Parts: sequence; structure tokens; C-alpha cells
Amino acid sequence: MKKLLAGCALATLLTMGSISAQAATPTSVAVINLAEIMSQIPQTKQSKQKLESEFASRQAEMKKLSDQYTALVDKLKKNGSFMKEKELTDTQRRAQELQAQLQIKGQALQEDERKRMAEEQNKLMDKVGAAVEKIAKERGYDLVINGMGTVMYAKDTVDISKDVIALVSKSN
Repeated sequence: MKKLLAGCALATLLTMGSISAQAATPTSVAVINLAEIMSQIPQTKQSKQKLESEFASRQAEMKKLSDQYTALVDKLKKNGSFMKEKELTDTQRRAQELQAQLQIKGQALQEDERKRMAEEQNKLMDKVGAAVEKIAKERGYDLVINGMGTVMYAKDTVDISKDVIALVSKSN
């Protein structure tokens, strides 16, 4: 029984010693400014241009529908009191149809743009994450923190944002 207690005590002391030794090991920390990185990497601009060209035809279609709707509404305001009943009814119906199309197509366009923007954002975040990980491993950092969070102070020497921008910019 004494041997069992002595063994447990020894194991506990070894574990405590290991824990305190780990606690005494300094942690190497780096800071990044994710907003700065995302705004300065060239892939952000490329992604924005790609999305603009991808949705250009649908936005042009929306503009055309909007112009048609505006023209019909203006026509009704100016000439509505002078129109024959059938022409007035037809013009009002056409304006309502255009308004409904604008609403439906506009919502679909916004949804599709939001999805694609998220996809592109995720691709960029993957590249940034890989660059952060590579730099952290190369320099022996134990922890990398986004400086836009709760960090109140960080030396410029621990901010690796510029290095991440350079590495991601090269990867294209």
C-alpha cells in the first residue's frame, strides 16, 4: 500500500513539474491586422473585378427594367388623366408587372451576389490563413492574434501583417 501511495505521489510530482515547466516556457506571439491585409492584397481587387464582370449582364438587365418602369410611371403621371381607359389599364398593368419583375430579379441578384462574395472571401481567407501559418511556423510563433480584436498593445516587431501581405501577394 505504501508503495502504491509513493508511486502516486511521485507521478503527481512529475506531472506537476511537467506542467510548471510548460508554464515557464515563454510563448512567442505575433499579431496581424486582418482588415489591413484584406484591403492591401491584390487578390481582393481581382476578386472584386471578377464579381463585377460576372454580374454585369444581370445588373444591366435590372437597369433596363428599372428604366422601363420609370418611363411608364412618368407616362402615367403626365398623361394618365388623358388616356383612354383601356390604355390606362394596360399601362398600369405593365408597370405593375415590371415592378414585380424588378423585385423578384433584384432579390435573386442580391442573393447570388452575396453567395459569390462569400465564396470569394473564403478563398482569400484560406490564402491568408495559409500565409499566416507558414510565416508563424518559419519564425517559431506559438500564437498569432488578429490585432483588431482585444489586443490593446502590440510592438511593431510582433505584427506580421506586412509579411502576410507580401506572401499572399506573391501567390496570386
